[in-house]
Amino acid sequence: MHQRSRTFPIVSPLRPLAVAALAAGLALFAPPAPGQSAARAPAPAAEPGVAPPPRAIAAEPVWDAGIVAKGTQVVHEFTIKNTGSEMLQIREVRPACGCTVVSYDPAIPPGGEGKVRAEVDTGSFSGAIAKEVTVFTSDPGNAMIQLTIRAQVRAALDAQPGYFRFLHVVGAPPESGQQIVWSADFPELQVLSVTSPTPALTVTFRRATDAEREPQGRGNQWVIAATLAAEPPPGPLSGDVRVETNHPRKKVLEIPIAGYVRPVVMVTPPTADFGTFPGGQPRKGSVLITNYGSAPLQLLGVDSDVRGLVARIDEREKGKRFDLALTLSSDVARGPLRGALRVRTSSPKQPLLEVPVVGEVK
Repeated sequence: MHQRSRTFPIVSPLRPLAVAALAAGLALFAPPAPGQSAARAPAPAAEPGVAPPPRAIAAEPVWDAGIVAKGTQVVHEFTIKNTGSEMLQIREVRPACGCTVVSYDPAIPPGGEGKVRAEVDTGSFSGAIAKEVTVFTSDPGNAMIQLTIRAQVRAALDAQPGYFRFLHVVGAPPESGQQIVWSADFPELQVLSVTSPTPALTVTFRRATDAEREPQGRGNQWVIAATLAAEPPPGPLSGDVRVETNHPRKKVLEIPIAGYVRPVVMVTPPTADFGTFPGGQPRKGSVLITNYGSAPLQLLGVDSDVRGLVARIDEREKGKRFDLALTLSSDVARGPLRGALRVRTSSPKQPLLEVPVVGEVK
């Protein structure tokens, strides 16, 4: 009977150093003996010849200047700290726009701090602004730091709401409006005088009460009041209320006036213009008559001194709006049209409306 032979691998004996290393590795994973705590593996040592890097930290990367007067220079120094063990280099500081000027400390020692000084010229800004400065450092973990200056830029003299606006009908009760005026950089502001651009508008000034003060305003605040008379001349309102003050840089504040004074009865367009047209055919046009008064209006009749012109009254809104439908007959003589429509009304203030008629028949 034959025996089956088997082959076994030859295992070489462990060298003494390998045995020692294996024993040390097993000891790391062995459970602690009773009453002993597990020992932590030692931290890996720093690579020989390599120093730890600097560390850059911006203590306050965003700074809010609050409300500032337009035209002032807003200046702030940001602090950059170096919490590392090597010198921190500030390689470049780059402002986002030409309105910002910067200077800085180029090197910050370990454990020390340096400054980045930013200055913003607010002369070309109004309202909320945010101006950024980018700092480039030698910290590999924070190579670029963004710094921001914020502010609310207001004029040296500010007024709220900033303009007077009136939509008035002749004969209606007088209308009034007011402004609150203050200075963003001069709390001792005094108003010395106010002047109106038109006799129909009366202006006065006084110190604002606590209830009238604008919450965002500073220092002394003043009320500028304007009252439009009951019967000013019809037409657009324009001009400025001139406010004289003791502000060292802004002696005069001009507050614009806008709006319109309507007659009780208004014709739109104010002229019946037929333009230039060939003869031998009828020509049509229209004007709108609107009653802005409180009492209902009636149109009692209409006539014209233009030969061949016929007008028909169409009431679009009872007592308020009327169309005058105009037709020039086809046999109107060639040449320029010059004349007027005369409309009789029930308005005691405007019993007769005269509407010019123009045009040319070729």
